[in-house]
Amino acid sequence: MSRQFCKYHPLEPALWYNPRTHVPYCERCVDSSESAAGFGTAVCFLTGEELQYLGGANTAQPFWDRLGLFFRFPLHRNSLLMLVFFVLLTWGVLASLELSLLPVLLVGGLFLLACVTRYGFLIIEHSASGRFEPPSLTEALSGSGLDVLFQQVIMQVVFVGFVFLVGKLNSAFLDVVAQATVLFVWPASMMLLATEKSVTLAVSPSAIWHFIRSIGWAYLLLYGFLFLLIGAQTAFYGIFAHEVAPLAFIPVFVAITLYFMMVSYHLMGYVVFQYQAEIGFVAEDQLARQKRRITAHPVHKKVDLLVKEGQYEKAVSTLNHAINQQKRNLNYHEKLSRLLFATQDREQALAHGQHFLTLLNEIGDISRIYFLYSDLQKIDQHFLPDDPDVCLCLAHQMYQRGKYKQTCQLMLNMHKRAPRYQRIPEAYLLMARALMDGFENKQKAVQYLRYIQTTHPEFEQMDEVEQLLATCLA
Repeated sequence: MSRQFCKYHPLEPALWYNPRTHVPYCERCVDSSESAAGFGTAVCFLTGEELQYLGGANTAQPFWDRLGLFFRFPLHRNSLLMLVFFVLLTWGVLASLELSLLPVLLVGGLFLLACVTRYGFLIIEHSASGRFEPPSLTEALSGSGLDVLFQQVIMQVVFVGFVFLVGKLNSAFLDVVAQATVLFVWPASMMLLATEKSVTLAVSPSAIWHFIRSIGWAYLLLYGFLFLLIGAQTAFYGIFAHEVAPLAFIPVFVAITLYFMMVSYHLMGYVVFQYQAEIGFVAEDQLARQKRRITAHPVHKKVDLLVKEGQYEKAVSTLNHAINQQKRNLNYHEKLSRLLFATQDREQALAHGQHFLTLLNEIGDISRIYFLYSDLQKIDQHFLPDDPDVCLCLAHQMYQRGKYKQTCQLMLNMHKRAPRYQRIPEAYLLMARALMDGFENKQKAVQYLRYIQTTHPEFEQMDEVEQLLATCLA
């Protein structure tokens, strides 16, 4: 199965899939949530159908690009604690050997073997499920581990029995083939046992063959890496065997064995994670899960998808419905405004523009008021805001930019358009300034200034009115 990418965002790996329409989606194109178990659930915005969760099938990094991370895996705090724990346990077992405490030796040795086996399988299980941190000491000791050890012993007995039966044929060639076959399928069998928890599947030739065939040529690469790890492990044994005393070598032997076991098991678990789609396994790594949880609001995602499909009316309807639910959501208003301008829906754009300008004025977003008004005037050059506060705000901005004609248009007949507006004196003072600065029309400016003196004698800026009036009369 080749790597899939989102139909609407070609650079985004697909996380969801519609099996009916065969369309892959990324997180930005679906209405998603999360189940109690942590798995993603999502429905298609366009059809309302429930989508298939792909997990990390399209986001997983190839394992050959992560080799450095595999070798650093045992150096995590959790795995280092486990290494110390197992080494100390080994010393305890050796002490019981020196004291000739045979029962303690047997029980301690069995406990050590069970713990190591359980921890190794936990690493494969966690890595396959997208948890790339080593299991903690608490998780490792939460179960007895004897059941896992027993399953692995049965698996080994089956493979040893296979080699033994082939040996009965008295053929050196078949003996070599049997041993090579067991060594080759051993990693696949271990991964099956760790993920499926079934000895039957772990030793089933058909299940093992299906598993190897699903991974493909990468299984040969995995096998080669594991073979090199065994060679490196043997080399370390040779180095320390001549440098460390025989009694002290056993804990060192255990530490080296555990280190390479953790690297190998994490590698095998990650291969299951990487090829989960081919194997029939679904998992998502922790980083991708956290990224998926931090997503855009479903309304924005749905609108984007509807626009890409050319369903503009549905997109507008979706945004209008969302605005009715959250009337002061600037993101919804901004998206609707851009959509209406893009679709050249003149009537709706002007109607929505009136409401949006009022909202922007209420929150004090002055710059956005100016640019929105400029866009609305491109649609209708005679457009005028209904809200007198918006008109006055825009008039101040126009005046500061030297656009005196637009200033006068915004303030024209303000006392008739909004007779109860409390800031009419301020508006007409600005109007008089624009008439003087822009057109040197003293006669008109005097009319507005006289109007302020007559109808609003209590105006707090009356000093400025009188100064400007004196200038005009001079």
